[in-house]
Amino acid sequence: MNKKLLFGIIGGACALLIIIIVSLVLVANHKTKINLSDYIKVSYDGYDAYGTASAEFDYDKYLDDLMKASSSFKKAYNSDITCKKLYDSDITWSSIDDYYDAVDIDYDLDKTSGLSNGDTVTVNFEYDNDAAAQYKIEYVGESKEYTVEGLKETKKIDPFEGVTVEFSGTSPNVYAKVVNNSKDEVYENIYYDLSKSYDIKIGDTITVTVSNDPEYFVEAYGCVFTSTTKDFKCTAVDQYVSKTADIKEDTLNAMKKQTEDVINAYFAGENKYIGVSDLKFEGTYFLYTKDENGWNWDGNNQIYIIYSGKVKSVEDKKAFDETTVYFPVRFKDIMQYADGTQNVDLNNTSISGETNLEYHYRNVYGYTNKGDMYKELVESQKADYTEEITDGLK
Repeated sequence: MNKKLLFGIIGGACALLIIIIVSLVLVANHKTKINLSDYIKVSYDGYDAYGTASAEFDYDKYLDDLMKASSSFKKAYNSDITCKKLYDSDITWSSIDDYYDAVDIDYDLDKTSGLSNGDTVTVNFEYDNDAAAQYKIEYVGESKEYTVEGLKETKKIDPFEGVTVEFSGTSPNVYAKVVNNSKDEVYENIYYDLSKSYDIKIGDTITVTVSNDPEYFVEAYGCVFTSTTKDFKCTAVDQYVSKTADIKEDTLNAMKKQTEDVINAYFAGENKYIGVSDLKFEGTYFLYTKDENGWNWDGNNQIYIIYSGKVKSVEDKKAFDETTVYFPVRFKDIMQYADGTQNVDLNNTSISGETNLEYHYRNVYGYTNKGDMYKELVESQKADYTEEITDGLK
């Protein structure tokens, strides 16, 4: 045989042998790829902006595909490794660990709530390819994004539609409550909190806040609140007058008329002994309580209507010389109603104070000294009241 031919045959045989060996090695080391994303189903539920996402892994299909891809895995799956009578078998705990390390797949979603249509969620996998290699399996499990879709549309509602705040009582001791006038089932199930419900005065602003959980309300009714707070101002309620300038002219005139009547009635009853002339309106002492949220026996406000007159002794002209006397008559709790009208109790009024002008074993009512009058009627109450005094009456 020709040497060249012989060498050619030998060379070809060697090359074929190498190809066979390489092929056998490749076959021996070949791993079937299992794409884990093929077994994941992502589902969405709920309403837009409040949606939820969940992921489900199809373990039945996954195990079926593993058995089709790897005869060694199929053998292991059908062996005592997965049976309940492990203690009666020759299987080692190490082999059990290897098996479960190979098939154990962990997955999770990066976001599961508060989702809107068009958002993306990502599924992440954890697996052990080193353990899977014993069954000639290789997992492919890159993170995969899914687009949120199919969430139901929500309805936007104003939770304060038909809602008012009812103020009752007298300022500064007003009470507040929310009144929901709606008959709609959705609105009837909205609840509210008040920033303040008592000790309210005119001009105060009360904030009403929806107390329902917005997410729960979406799930229950498919509705989203356009706002969750609204301010209401306390305006049209009864109030105690807090300054002299707020006393209406007809109210002041009524008190002045009553003061004149009280003074004239007093002197009419004592006309055998004393007389008065030149009655003149001098001004007022106005007091307003410092404890607006409390109750004061002496009144939330007080006003002394002060007149002066010249008093003389009639029975005994030598008893005292004609003297100017100041006659303060006290009124309290001047009220202004919600409709703007005012009221003050004109009954049970009398002249305050007592002079040193004596007649028939008695003293003339009132004051001969404005300073003494101020101290007794105003200064003595400074701890509890603020004051407004007509110029010249201190």
